[in-house]
Amino acid sequence: MNAIQTRLAAPGDAAAMSDLLAQRHRRDRSRIPSLTAHLSEPAAWRSMVDGLLANPRADVQVAMRAGAVVGFLAGERMLLGPADFASQFIPPQSIQSGLESQAVADGEDALNILRALYAVLARTWVDAGFFTHRISITHGDAELQEAWVTLGFGRYMTAATRPTANPVPLAKPRAIRIERASPEDIEDVMALADNLNAWHWQAPMFWPILEAPAAAAHQFNVAALRNADVPYFVAYEDGRPVGMQTFLRPGFTPPIVDHSSDVYLFEGVVSDDVRGGGVGAGLLAHSMEWARRAGHETCTLHFASGNPSGAPFWLGHGFAPVEHTMERTIDSRVMWARPKGS
Repeated sequence: MNAIQTRLAAPGDAAAMSDLLAQRHRRDRSRIPSLTAHLSEPAAWRSMVDGLLANPRADVQVAMRAGAVVGFLAGERMLLGPADFASQFIPPQSIQSGLESQAVADGEDALNILRALYAVLARTWVDAGFFTHRISITHGDAELQEAWVTLGFGRYMTAATRPTANPVPLAKPRAIRIERASPEDIEDVMALADNLNAWHWQAPMFWPILEAPAAAAHQFNVAALRNADVPYFVAYEDGRPVGMQTFLRPGFTPPIVDHSSDVYLFEGVVSDDVRGGGVGAGLLAHSMEWARRAGHETCTLHFASGNPSGAPFWLGHGFAPVEHTMERTIDSRVMWARPKGS
């Protein structure tokens, strides 16, 4: 068999890359039929591939066998400032590789292709000081997940989707009042957001709480509260805010979910002292009723894969995984703890 060769991607590779993505999506839909159908055609991926190839912060490599493109891998260098709102979620000097950023041809060994591609790109990224690498994969692709685990990655975050029309089980109905928040409720909103951040700081998630983006987060939430199209719902018990679910469109819904009929659940939080008492389910039932009446057929969210309460709650209330974010952090000491003479 001809050996795998790798090279930098060129604009002329866009058609082959789009075809590989469509092949993968057809395989994914055979496992998850609810994924959007239009991405089964190469033309639906073309604008994303063209954007990737034109992005000056993206590094893109293709794998060749016998003159044909049999795989590709790309990653975008994230250069967020410390006060940027997104820096709460994206590590500084990190690499992000979305679902549009990798594919392997049908019949090829994913590990062999991706190992060859990642070896080239990882060397480039580490030399440039990018030590945290994040890769998105579709749920249930055992071969692809095994390939990335072999290359040192672990599951970090999961995107999951549920139909809004499905009923929400209310095992512990609770006497709460749910209101749609307005900009005047920003202090309640920020207090609940801080509660969510404090929860993610704990084991086993260990997500840092950053002060630099606090002003940007406040501005983001005020702007969202002024948006008439999507709500922030706050639950009150005895006049005290005890839970919240906030929504965005399109938010961070993966491209494999139909954005036209989906709404994104951005933050879902319940206060520590009432967690497990039915507040979250009551909020979700209220939110899904709103979403259904608003014409949204599905709701998508992300949760920390290791979250000891969040992951079981969302999965137990009708959300089905569609995407996983895999992460690898390389020991930065490799920059000085290296072979002599190199």
